[in-house]
Amino acid sequence: MDGIRSTMNTNRKRISGRLEHLPRGAAIVTDAGDHWVLEGYEPSNDDFGFEVTAEGVVVGFDRLRVEWLGQVPA
Repeated sequence: MDGIRSTMNTNRKRISGRLEHLPRGAAIVTDAGDHWVLEGYEPSNDDFGFEVTAEGVVVGFDRLRVEWLGQVPA
């Protein structure tokens, strides 16, 4: 791979848990009790309370800039 550099973003994260509406906005609460505030994602009221998985880039201590989010099948 002459001249090509492959870089991985080590700030990428995949998180699973329950989608909740907290005072700081939409967040995923993991089984371990961690709270991840979601940036760049505005869920409808029908989305809250479901188990979801999100992937994105960590942009703060407990913030995830969401690239995709999907509901975990029951």
